[in-house]
Amino acid sequence: MKKTVILVAFVAGLSFTAKAQYKVVTTRPPMGWMSWFPFIDKIDEKKIMEVADAMVKSGLRDAGYKLVQLDDGWMAANRDAQGRQYADTARFPHGMKFLADYVHARGLKIGIYSSNGMKTCAGYPGSYDHEETDAKTYAGWGIDYLKYDACGEKEKHTDRELHTRMSKALQATGRPIMFEICIFSSGETHLWGAEIADMWRTGGDIVKFIERTPEVTYKNWYTNLNQVVGKENYAGNGHWNDPDNLIVDYPRNNKQTYEEQKAQFSLWAVVSAPLILGNDVRSMSGATKAILMNKEIIAIDQDAATTPGARLLTDDKREIWVKRLKDGSKAIVLFNKQDTDATLTLNFKDIGAVEKVKIRDLWAHQDKGLFSRSYSAKVASHGVTMIKLKEVK
Repeated sequence: MKKTVILVAFVAGLSFTAKAQYKVVTTRPPMGWMSWFPFIDKIDEKKIMEVADAMVKSGLRDAGYKLVQLDDGWMAANRDAQGRQYADTARFPHGMKFLADYVHARGLKIGIYSSNGMKTCAGYPGSYDHEETDAKTYAGWGIDYLKYDACGEKEKHTDRELHTRMSKALQATGRPIMFEICIFSSGETHLWGAEIADMWRTGGDIVKFIERTPEVTYKNWYTNLNQVVGKENYAGNGHWNDPDNLIVDYPRNNKQTYEEQKAQFSLWAVVSAPLILGNDVRSMSGATKAILMNKEIIAIDQDAATTPGARLLTDDKREIWVKRLKDGSKAIVLFNKQDTDATLTLNFKDIGAVEKVKIRDLWAHQDKGLFSRSYSAKVASHGVTMIKLKEVK
């Protein structure tokens, strides 16, 4: 068995304060939907309008999912005569301002994508050397969020330098536009991300080369979850670690079990990750809705303390993740790493709790009662039990 790991920074209750005065747009992790997983770069006006309508009709908007983000592929192949990006006229005949107005009219926000190089990852015009022009263009359209990638030729300028350029350009517009740093090859963005952005990717794509239809398993999200470990003290209070999007109901070659998908949702919530959907929300099963609209789990992600949780313990069989909440309680995730169902036990002394606690099961939506010294639960293979624990004096 591997040696148990205790994260001293979490136990000590350390927190991080951004060095610069970046004006954050939201004090909670963003929630919404992204176009890349369901549609790759084959997006158009009709699909995005249908998604916006579906987010309202399904109840996703009212559950907190307010962002509709167009990822790579919305642009025309070239800039216009004034050097501006614009939406492909065949796929977006009414233009981006029309689409933004449509999304806003449904009580949602609209996001867009670009890259800091000359080309985006899919080969469309990037924002290199056009940062001010693009920022003003986005603001004029009514854009609320920019995911900023790191693809394309950039004449030896660093990603940090170019992302800083765009951050300043966005802030100069006067419009509050959430800014995400997407430098997926860097393991150090968290060290400076809060100086210029609301959120930053903590590692690689959760599903790589999606156009090749790879097999998607729980290992995809578990790999990305591990990229957050040790970075929790750099996030919080309007700045967020982003281990990439949710792959609950991933639309192609999804080999995850229902319990594995519940596990990702739980763990993303406990680390205060942005909850960005990657499924086709126009056609969701009741089981998918039960995961994505679990109000008690969403409340953990959106908790007013804005303090990301951390992994307290890990070995070959299990992990324990803990998040302190505004009301003084703790959210706990017990993750079963084994290939079979297993009974997992939380010893209260491991989380510094008094001997008697009150426990609520956040998936069963049940108060489990009072417990002394420990709590045990049977957990599915690669699944979780998620509880809210309140000390009783």
